[in-house]
Amino acid sequence: MATSPRFRTTRTATRGSRHRSATRPSNIDAMPGTGAPADHELRIEKRKFAGAVMGHKQRSRVGLLAAMAVVLVACGGGNASGATPLPGHGKPAIVLGDAGSNEELVLGELYAQAFRALGYVVDLTPSTSTSQQMDSAFQSGQLNAYPEYLGDLAETVAGYATPLTSEAQAEQIAQEYEQKYDATVMVPVTTFANANALITLQSFAQPRGLTTIAQLKSVPFSLKFGDYAAGRTRYAGYAGLQQAYRLTNLEFVPLPTGASIYNALDGHVVQVGKAFSTDPQLGGLTYAVLSDPKNIFGFQHVALIIKTKLLKVLGVAFQERYTSLNSLLTVTVMRALNRAVTIDRQPPASVAHSFLLANHMLTS
Repeated sequence: MATSPRFRTTRTATRGSRHRSATRPSNIDAMPGTGAPADHELRIEKRKFAGAVMGHKQRSRVGLLAAMAVVLVACGGGNASGATPLPGHGKPAIVLGDAGSNEELVLGELYAQAFRALGYVVDLTPSTSTSQQMDSAFQSGQLNAYPEYLGDLAETVAGYATPLTSEAQAEQIAQEYEQKYDATVMVPVTTFANANALITLQSFAQPRGLTTIAQLKSVPFSLKFGDYAAGRTRYAGYAGLQQAYRLTNLEFVPLPTGASIYNALDGHVVQVGKAFSTDPQLGGLTYAVLSDPKNIFGFQHVALIIKTKLLKVLGVAFQERYTSLNSLLTVTVMRALNRAVTIDRQPPASVAHSFLLANHMLTS
């Protein structure tokens, strides 16, 4: 395609879904000092195509290759020797949808380039669509595949209104929904999940031995919890922290729209706050992520949604490449990829290429 369409909603995808934004924000857009929003209520705004990032000159890949070659796999090269055709030759084209947050742009490029290396024809179509609009475009035939966060699919598209209790449940709800429309949720899902996370400064957590959310209850003074205003009543927020963890010592501090939770922590405006688990800031030693054993923040692994008939004809090599790639995408890797795009200002296509090259999924 010569242009990237902005998909229109052509049908209603949910019934009885809870009131929440229809799409997922980029977990990497809320950078210190940028004033970018980082929470659910701003998901639609955050899924705008990152055109400015795509215009930057590519930086040297040497450091990125060294950082990302953490899980090399013997997946084979991107071309075949002699006259042996690549497994994707002669297969139907894959029209791959790609929403516009930085993380999703990188994911789209990773899948597209990894499949192209096997000879598959992949038309990557970035858009500004929400989850429901992507679903509608998929059902109407404008797309035949797209990556999606399964928690978002279960809740905002399939309309499941009760807090999810496991990743398996999120997968099951998503799979049952897609099967009704002759589609498949490909498994395995990604190793990483980009869910909300409760964070604090390492300098606050370490002396107190804080590693889980539940341990905050033992802190003998009131704690200021930073989040956007809508988070006060959300189960995946202040309400859930009180209900599930009984944290009666939390004081809710509403952040101004666009404010950074990292700035609020650095300035000691709050002691704890909500972020996303693949934020690039969390790759260093400054912040601590407190584990969530009661899973109030949900499950947001990524899977490729694809038309079932198409998947059947793409062959074993397609599934094997998908499985290998998803196994590499850990939280640590995604934080590094997100940092390369958001902080280092490298184009998503170049970041994906460097990662695939380092992990032997491309030969050049």
